[in-house]
Amino acid sequence: MPELLPNAVLIGIATALSAVVLRFQAGKPRLSFFRLLLIGVAGAYLVTPALAYLAQAWRATPALPALPVVTSGQLFLGTWAAFAVLFVANSTARPKRVPLWAGLLIGVAVAALFPPLIDGLTGTYQRTSLRDDVDHCTRGMKGQVQPRAATNICNEPITVGLCMPGEVNPAPCAQSFTIGPGESATFDPGDASLSSLPSNPGGLTVVACRPPDRPSRMGRTTGRGYEGVCIPGA
Repeated sequence: MPELLPNAVLIGIATALSAVVLRFQAGKPRLSFFRLLLIGVAGAYLVTPALAYLAQAWRATPALPALPVVTSGQLFLGTWAAFAVLFVANSTARPKRVPLWAGLLIGVAVAALFPPLIDGLTGTYQRTSLRDDVDHCTRGMKGQVQPRAATNICNEPITVGLCMPGEVNPAPCAQSFTIGPGESATFDPGDASLSSLPSNPGGLTVVACRPPDRPSRMGRTTGRGYEGVCIPGA
């Protein structure tokens, strides 16, 4: 099977849920699980590449404004909010129904407004605001106890960063370098070694980001240890 694009699973689920809402509002019988599964697979493998192609064509047109960055966390949050409203408001016990476009509008509003609000209240970038890393574009950085170099193996510039203990989100890594395709950057880890469990949870971290996103460091979701993350550009 072809490889799924980022967020394809979530888009497939949203496509299947949209079919459920539309049929319910039209008064049609429910679809079988197998048909919903086929709709979800089609959404993952067809809708996602179509959206990616449209976004690429948009960015390639100089006259058009820049597209906003939508993170995986924002997409999940907006999808959850939209369909939570739709399924609650469109229950059989309620005579009035919320149309699909209204639910999607609510989802967009939640995805756009909630993450910056939480970031401002906490003083740090929360996971809904983190950007996708491009660690797959590096060679020589990942898997090293004391990373000392990173080479860009992709055909676009990337920013690689090594965060020492004490450097945490929202501050970027002090050792951050933007390198072009085929170029390398050198790190100085000193005596520090890579964060690992259970022996060295507070160690250094490394990550590669797509400019203007910046490398940083934050605690893992498990509550122990640290991981490299990409925070929004300044």
